[in-house]
Amino acid sequence: MRQSTKKTELKKCLIAAILLAICIQGAYVAAEPSRRAIEAVREVTTDPNEETVSDFINAMIWEYRKANWKKEYDNAADYLRAALYFLSQKPNTRKYESTLSKLNKVLMKQNADTSAETRLEIAKNLFLEGKYFASGYEFSNLLKEEYEVDLCYEYMGDIARKMNADDAAFAYYKQSLELNPDNLNAKYKYANLLLKQGKKDYARIYFEDVIENTNSEGVVNEIINTFINEINSNPDDENNYGILGLAYQKLGQYDKTYQLLKKAIMMNPNDVFLMYYLGNLLFNIGEYSFADEIYTEILEENPYESQIRISRAKSYAALSEYEKAIKDYQIVLAMYPDSLQAQYGMYTLLKERIPLERIVNLFYPLEPDYKLTDEGYNNLGYLANKMGNTIDASVFFEKSMKLNPKSSIPYIELYKVYQLLGLDDKAKATLLNAYKLFPKDEEILELYSAANSDKIDEKNNVALSYMNEGEYKKAITVYSQIEPKTAETYEAIANCYRQLADFKNAVTYYKKSVEIDPDDSDVYYALGVTYLEANNIDKAKEAFTKSVEKDDKNIKSKKMLAFIEQKEIIKSLDLAYNFYEKKDYPSALRYLDKAVKTFPNDPKVYYYRGLTRSELGDYKGAVDDLKETVAIDRTYIVAYYKLGEFLEKLNKEKEAMFMYEKYLGAETLDPELAKKAQQKVIQLGEKYY
Repeated sequence: MRQSTKKTELKKCLIAAILLAICIQGAYVAAEPSRRAIEAVREVTTDPNEETVSDFINAMIWEYRKANWKKEYDNAADYLRAALYFLSQKPNTRKYESTLSKLNKVLMKQNADTSAETRLEIAKNLFLEGKYFASGYEFSNLLKEEYEVDLCYEYMGDIARKMNADDAAFAYYKQSLELNPDNLNAKYKYANLLLKQGKKDYARIYFEDVIENTNSEGVVNEIINTFINEINSNPDDENNYGILGLAYQKLGQYDKTYQLLKKAIMMNPNDVFLMYYLGNLLFNIGEYSFADEIYTEILEENPYESQIRISRAKSYAALSEYEKAIKDYQIVLAMYPDSLQAQYGMYTLLKERIPLERIVNLFYPLEPDYKLTDEGYNNLGYLANKMGNTIDASVFFEKSMKLNPKSSIPYIELYKVYQLLGLDDKAKATLLNAYKLFPKDEEILELYSAANSDKIDEKNNVALSYMNEGEYKKAITVYSQIEPKTAETYEAIANCYRQLADFKNAVTYYKKSVEIDPDDSDVYYALGVTYLEANNIDKAKEAFTKSVEKDDKNIKSKKMLAFIEQKEIIKSLDLAYNFYEKKDYPSALRYLDKAVKTFPNDPKVYYYRGLTRSELGDYKGAVDDLKETVAIDRTYIVAYYKLGEFLEKLNKEKEAMFMYEKYLGAETLDPELAKKAQQKVIQLGEKYY
């Protein structure tokens, strides 16, 4: 029974440590949160009711006072944000106003930038550090201000998932997608929750869209792992093989795709979408005739499937069967007159042979005099630009401008397209004309101002506008035209690659930036975050360390180093506990000895080593370790109780009684241990007094 109790105690403490790492709103070791704070986080995360929320708020305010007294203002602000996460749900109360006032005073002491842009960066960093309540407070405020709303909803969903609140996360991701259907990160997370809810058919639709549009091999590989597991648990669902095949196809592993699709079609030969996937695979590997056969077979039974007909038209075009391709496009337009894919498909097929106006006449053969409006050409321009066909986009926007010279849209888009193509003279002429025609248009004024200040500013401004639209590849193209490239240019390119989840190129360009400006602490910080996102912990630690070397006031990097350290501590403790649970105490002790050398200022490693030493009968060593625990953190209350136990083993009963009394003097106690400690104090008190 005694052995079981000790194992339970170690396990409880380990769980508390893990919760500390993922939820606690404190920061680095110098301001290690008290056991009271850890317990408050555990309780509010497990069961967020009125009592646990109140205890959590009080604990965070107590931690704020300690951090503020030590002038650790960054930590103090984070504790207050954590408390305000809950207090802001009932604003206009005295406690809310008081806590908000404290936060504002701390921010004033920091001389903090409180712009929405900066607070968004802070919120992201807090999330990355595992400070989810503090992060949630900032994202909630940004939502109220309607700043980057879809991104904030996405992060709120992430926070909800960390709190095991999947229903809330689902609602947040849904709101994010309603605002921005192109948010692939939110779409991927939403798909995972749909799958978890058992809504597999809906989930697969979203997974398919993510596979088609993502630039991240990491995400595709995660989807592969997900659907391998799905197949293992449900081998009779042919649709799982289809999605897995699409994921392998995205990675260019066509043999695997072919085998999976063949298997799925054998299971359900009437599945239109599986046949469609197979047709696309054959098209991608250049087997156009076979692809045509597949598409034709589907269309015989499903003549109104426009996407399949468009795919067949592409196969016909690849086979130089242009009349058949045109006919398919025309059939799609007869059914769906606004199909931009069909319109653009016909244009790409005929643009080298006949003028644009005649191509448009062919869209609807029953209406030979049909003409597109300027809006129609704009839409084609947007589509072509999105697909990376910038020259085609310029053709459409130029036509739109001729049709309606009083609209500012084609001028703005043409200016950016010309910049993308490196046609600087045409870009300037277009912008000058736009400025004369629309002198009060805010976007044109901004572009004109940048263009007339400096060439680099002009390119930066255009690239930034593409970044704001989420067009990171186009932003990279424009940034790449800047010569000579500054450290800031390389950093901007790296930021774009990071947004595309292309961490390899992001690292390359961050390194180019620090080659030019080796003292830029913030670029090393960005490099560290990129390594973290790529799950390269050692390189991340190296970059954050370099950042702090360049600027010892870079709190962001210090906090990230502390965050990594906490993860490493927990990993060491987890390994030690695995041996401890198997009663292999010597092996557990070896891991804890290493942890003490690596993290000499962390109270947890001494505490767990003390418990392990006691199992080996080394009570003197156990006492030494627990004394070190409370020397580092006098609020590590449970250590006093264990000290009492081990001192009794050494026949130091009077000192043991003093430790039990110290334990009982704490604010928050484990009821079972408190009862035992009271009994010990009574027994030992009768003996010595």
